[in-house]
Amino acid sequence: MVIGPPPYLSAVVRQAWNRAEIDLEGPYNSRDFASKLVEASFDGAIIDVEYDAPTLLQVVEVLDAFGVPAIFAGNARAAPGGGYALSTDLEAMNAIVRSLLGSEASTLQ
Repeated sequence: MVIGPPPYLSAVVRQAWNRAEIDLEGPYNSRDFASKLVEASFDGAIIDVEYDAPTLLQVVEVLDAFGVPAIFAGNARAAPGGGYALSTDLEAMNAIVRSLLGSEASTLQ
């Protein structure tokens, strides 16, 4: 599940993840994503780090209530000093997969 405004997940990034056989649902905005949690189960959530702090906290609280692991990510490259990037870069994709599914998860080739 991707939580962010529509431009957060570009068509190019979605295609790269699809080629890696990972289906990204969304993006869903911060007001509507909770209804999707009721309708389906998700292995994890990628949240746009650009949301303001109260919105990020509210999103995380809802995800925690549903037991969905989540990470914050920029939409082009990782923030200075670390973090995740929702991008086409294979290393960035692997970092997100490992974080959401556990360090023993298969990596993308």
